Amino acid sequence: MQLSRKMQLTSLFQLLCLVISLMSHFAYSQLSAYSQTPVYSSNLVYNQQLASLYDQGNVRLNVWLSHVSSDIAVHEQVTLNIEVMTDTWFTKGTKVHRVEVDNAVVLPTSSFAVNSTERIDGKVYSKQLWEIVLYPLQSGEYQIPPVALEIGVKQGSNNVDGVVMTKALSFNAHKPSANMTSDQKWLTGTEANLKEKWTLVSQNESSQGLEEQLSVGDAITREITLSAHDTISALLPEITTLPDTLTSQFLVYPESTQYRDDEQRGVRQAQRLETVTYIVNNAGRVTLPAVSVFWWDSEFQQQRTFVLPERNWQVSHTFASFVEQYKVLLAGLAVIVVVVILSTALLYRYVKTRPKSKWLCLAQAIYKKDIPLFENSIYLVLLEHFQSRVLTPRVETEGTEMIWQRYKESPEHEKLRESECSRLVLFKVLIAFLLSAQSAGLSR
Repeated sequence: MQLSRKMQLTSLFQLLCLVISLMSHFAYSQLSAYSQTPVYSSNLVYNQQLASLYDQGNVRLNVWLSHVSSDIAVHEQVTLNIEVMTDTWFTKGTKVHRVEVDNAVVLPTSSFAVNSTERIDGKVYSKQLWEIVLYPLQSGEYQIPPVALEIGVKQGSNNVDGVVMTKALSFNAHKPSANMTSDQKWLTGTEANLKEKWTLVSQNESSQGLEEQLSVGDAITREITLSAHDTISALLPEITTLPDTLTSQFLVYPESTQYRDDEQRGVRQAQRLETVTYIVNNAGRVTLPAVSVFWWDSEFQQQRTFVLPERNWQVSHTFASFVEQYKVLLAGLAVIVVVVILSTALLYRYVKTRPKSKWLCLAQAIYKKDIPLFENSIYLVLLEHFQSRVLTPRVETEGTEMIWQRYKESPEHEKLRESECSRLVLFKVLIAFLLSAQSAGLSR
């Protein structure tokens, strides 16, 4: 009997849990359907008592957009302001449901509202101001759907809870400058600033100077800081891009980009810090290009340009880098030098192991203007030809002594007696002698 009663109680408890679950699911579905309503022309209240307070002016709801300029530019900060008011007080924390806008960055809603009081028509209202910040990413029309707020207010001795929804809003964004393209560095905001810091680190010591001589292997660190107000760091452009034509001059080592977002007295401040280290790879004149960033000043509706100038350095070789860069040429020169040395050694050995040629001695005598050596060489030439002829059968030849005597009596030989005898004269004497020998039948 007791077991049967326990089973009945268990069944009743399960049935009660099922009913509660179904009621919760139905309430959540109704709230989700209200949150996804696409467009509303006025604020809506989903609670009978709360709707009565709203109609009587005991609860008020205001919504509007605020931005710096009258014409909203792409990436410009737009603030959705939601103000809820009651002539009593709030009994619980207000929950603002998240809003999604196509093609826009919507920041999370702050955890705390701006609380204040205001007197309207003799009544004092407690106010909560909620701000939702968004940034349009492209030009066109933007629709902001209704935003649901769960609030609780005091009415007499009762607490009234319910959901109110803002009306739908819209705005247009455009690109006021032709430089707002994907291949350009640009940003939208106020009070922007661009600065840089250079550090040179040699292989031996560190230096802050930019005018010093660099060597291959030295490091150049470039630190660029871009900051602006009324924007977020995610929308600030990438700055330190190196053209492909310069990649052969440097080894590039970028560090992780640092992002910083702050809010001071309601003003958002964004900062992007990029640090890149360039290792000099080649000798000669190296250049790091200038950096240009276009800035659309949304406060003054003007385009401004930041320019960081280029930097140039003269880079010299180290011994190791010189060998590395010209190793093929150096290897070729080494081979040539070895070949020349070996050829010279072989030629020297050949000359030393063989007797000197008569014609070589004759050429040396003419070059040095050595008369005795010249005559001795001529005689040896004559003797060589005579011996070759006497070994040839049936050849009639004059004697060597007779030919030499004829040479001694020739007018050309008399010129050798002069104090100044030029190489041209020696050459002419040699030609005359050879012609004489040919006429005597000794020439080959």
